[in-house]
Amino acid sequence: MPAIFGEVVSSVADIVSVMKKHGDAVRGTYRARYHFDTESSGYYTTPILERPASMQANEPGVVYPWEQIFTAAAVCAGSDYPMLAAHEGIDLQSIDFVVEGVFDPRGEFDEMDGLEAPVDARHCFLSLHLCATLRSSASLVALEKLHERAIAYNMVLGALRGIPMTSELVVSLGMKDGSTLRDPSPLDRPWTRRASLPQM
Repeated sequence: MPAIFGEVVSSVADIVSVMKKHGDAVRGTYRARYHFDTESSGYYTTPILERPASMQANEPGVVYPWEQIFTAAAVCAGSDYPMLAAHEGIDLQSIDFVVEGVFDPRGEFDEMDGLEAPVDARHCFLSLHLCATLRSSASLVALEKLHERAIAYNMVLGALRGIPMTSELVVSLGMKDGSTLRDPSPLDRPWTRRASLPQM
């Protein structure tokens, strides 16, 4: 059974009681991190899940169904980058893909045992932010197209379009041998692009 702020809950009454006790502190941010590099054995590497304060007492090896939303998005969308890069002949030395989501479980239990959930918590998943950090010697134009394709066509992200979603691309320029570009030009810095994704 899951624990909220260290209190194990096994019934609606338990859950609502803890939610009333902690109020807005129940709302928190999940982060699921995917990493791939040239040493990875395959595209589908195991993601790392970071829980909000309310859920940190739970066993690390147990991923609950609502948490699997974040890990599935991280691995499915993250793995598209090396797959698409290989298909298009784009140099991609590594990618770190982070799915960050604000989550408030009170929406599911609204009006139960006197609980009044915030209006914006109605569907529990309030927002998603996607950040792809790419290390590559490819052009920024090619990498931006890769990013846009991965985000726009990914099947898991497609299923989550009802959640307000933003994306961010960070590029660390490197040489084809894997070393960092040392030219002191303005390009010798991480490049960042942020965008809001249209809702479907």
